[in-house]
Amino acid sequence: MLRNKTLLLFLLKAAIFYALLSAPFSFYDKVYGKLYRQVAGYVFHHIRDNGFVMFRELDDPATTHVLIGSYALVRPDKTTETLERFVNTRYLGYIPTILLISLVLASPVPWKRMLIALAAGLLLVTLLVLFKQWIALLWHCENNKWLNLTNFTGARQHLFMFLYGIVCASSSTLLYFVVAIWLLVTFRLDDFRTAKEKIEGTSVPSKTPGRGTK
Repeated sequence: MLRNKTLLLFLLKAAIFYALLSAPFSFYDKVYGKLYRQVAGYVFHHIRDNGFVMFRELDDPATTHVLIGSYALVRPDKTTETLERFVNTRYLGYIPTILLISLVLASPVPWKRMLIALAAGLLLVTLLVLFKQWIALLWHCENNKWLNLTNFTGARQHLFMFLYGIVCASSSTLLYFVVAIWLLVTFRLDDFRTAKEKIEGTSVPSKTPGRGTK
């Protein structure tokens, strides 16, 4: 009974945190979008040997304008043709981030461990989101040969398409990784052993004393 109450309390707290953070307030998207463009712009300013990427703000706070170009194609007047793409930063990064936050804050662990898990988890989720963005950028370059930035062949092409299929083909895949990160940074092996012992202990039916025989 206690185990069921703990689980229900965790689910309730996680749902409340997620509902509050996922509310359709433009403020959330503005803050996260600005942070995302700053970090992604710093990380992906140069891509491959001759490429560059720019992340620009749009009127829609949940969408970022992405421009991919090549320095080799820059004209004498300092202009060049760029590939335009649009990224929904809410689904790409904000939703996975608040899922991690909700799971950690709802976890039945001490506050000190919770804060450490939150810091480590946010770092890992951010790296995961940037990795997905990197794979997506390479995919756009590979499918637009005129940029002359990528040329995957043979085993490298198969490996790249495999990574793209896992990381980028489905938006829900990233959420599975977030759950794995939450488990990794929040709990210890002793927590799982204790939980297993409690489950096994509650699953054993208690024996009732029978009546004595004359």
